[in-house]
Amino acid sequence: MRPVHRLTPLLRFWTGILALLAVVVVNLNASAAGTIASFLRGDGSFLPILYGVGAFLAACVAVWLGSYFWWRATGFELGEEELSLQRGVLQKQLRSARYDRIQAVDVVESIIARLFRVAAVRVETAGGKDSVIEIAYLNKRQAERLRAELIHRAGGAAPEPEQEDADLTVPLHRALAGAGLRLGSIIGVAAIVILAISPLPTATALAAVVGILPGLWRQIDSSWRFTATFDQSRHVLNLSYGLADRRRQTIPLTRIHGAQAVQPPLWRPLGWWQVTVTVAGYGPADSGDSGTSRILPVGTREQAVAVLALVSELSPAEIEEHAAPEGHRDPDFTSPRRAWVVSPVDLNRQSVTLHGDTVICHTGRFGRSVAMIATSHIQELTLRHGPLQQLLHLCTVRFDLVNGPVRMGGHDLDVEDGARLLDLLRGRRLPGYHQRV
Repeated sequence: MRPVHRLTPLLRFWTGILALLAVVVVNLNASAAGTIASFLRGDGSFLPILYGVGAFLAACVAVWLGSYFWWRATGFELGEEELSLQRGVLQKQLRSARYDRIQAVDVVESIIARLFRVAAVRVETAGGKDSVIEIAYLNKRQAERLRAELIHRAGGAAPEPEQEDADLTVPLHRALAGAGLRLGSIIGVAAIVILAISPLPTATALAAVVGILPGLWRQIDSSWRFTATFDQSRHVLNLSYGLADRRRQTIPLTRIHGAQAVQPPLWRPLGWWQVTVTVAGYGPADSGDSGTSRILPVGTREQAVAVLALVSELSPAEIEEHAAPEGHRDPDFTSPRRAWVVSPVDLNRQSVTLHGDTVICHTGRFGRSVAMIATSHIQELTLRHGPLQQLLHLCTVRFDLVNGPVRMGGHDLDVEDGARLLDLLRGRRLPGYHQRV
C-alpha cells in the first residue's frame, strides 16, 4: 500500500481552521471589529493575540504528533483491476474503483496545498455524486504520475507534459470582464452599493453580500488562467484553471454526453460565448468538488464553434448550417404562432433540428443558446402537457440526459409535431449493453 504525504493530517487541520476563520469573519459584529482595530493601532494589549498564536501552534504540533497512527493507516493501492483507498485506525474504511468505471482523473491544488507543493488526486467514477475517490495529499510530481497511470489503466493514455502549448487560452481581462458582464453580477453590485448607503445593520448587509458573491466567484475561478489542449491521438481534452484551487483536469471526449453554447445578453456586443458540456460522472455544473463543465468559460464565436465541433459529431461547416449559435436557420420543429401565450419572448427562437444522428436545440432571444447531443446519448424521452398547453393544443418533448448542466427539449410544439418528434427519436440507435456510456 502506498502512503499519502506526511503533511496530510496537518493540511486537513489547516483546511478546517480556514473554514472556522471564514465563519468568524462572517459573524463579526461592530464591537468585535472595534476590538481588532484597537489591537492593530497598538491601543490594546498584545498578550491575548500571543496566547492565541501559541495555542494554535500547540494545536498544530499536537495534530502532527497525534496523527501518526492515522497517517500510517491511510494509503492507496493500484491493483490489477481496481484502485483502492484505505483509511482509519479504529474503524477501517476501504473504497475502491474499477478502472473501467473511471470517468475522469483530476489533480487539484488547494491554496494551502500549493504552499507546500502537494496536490490531491480526484478520481471521478460512474455512480453519482458520492462515487468520488480523493487521494490527498501527494507530492505534486507523484500526483501527476498517479494521474497519468490511472488514465492509462482506465483505457486512455497519459496526458501530455505540463509545458505543452495550449490550443486555447482565456486572457485574464476577458475572464474578469466576462464575470462582471453578467446580469447577476450587475444586480449584485447594485445591491451591494444600495446596502452600503442604506441604514440597514452591518450584519444584514454582510449576509446579503455573502449570498451574492459565490456565483461571481465561481465564474472567475473557473476561467482564471484557463487553458485547454486537445490531444488528438489520445482523444482527450486537458484543462488547467483556477485562482484559489488550481486544477488539472482531463476529460475523455467519449464521456461527453451533450454540449451547449450560451451567450448572456451583456456579452452580445462583445461577441463572447461560453461552452459547457455534460460529462458522465461529473454531475451538475458548479457542484462544488467536481471538475468544471465549462470547457470554454468565455471566448470568441470562432472559438465556440471550434470547441463545439471538437466535442460533437458535427463539423464546423455543419454547425454553421444547422447549429449556428445565433439561432436556427432551417429547423425541423418550431413553436406555432399560438404559442406566444405561453412563450411570448422566445416564440420564434426555440426550435429542434435533426441532422444525422445529432439533435440540435435553439432557445433564447436576448440570451441565446444552442445545445446539441448525439441521439444515442438521450437516456429517456418525456412528452409533457401543462394545463395551458392542453388548452392551446401544445406540448413539450423533454430529452432526459445524464446529470449535468446541459438541458434540452422541444418546447411548446404543436401536439402532432411533438408526437412525430417523439416517434423519430424512439427509433434512435442505442449503445450496446457492453459499450461505455
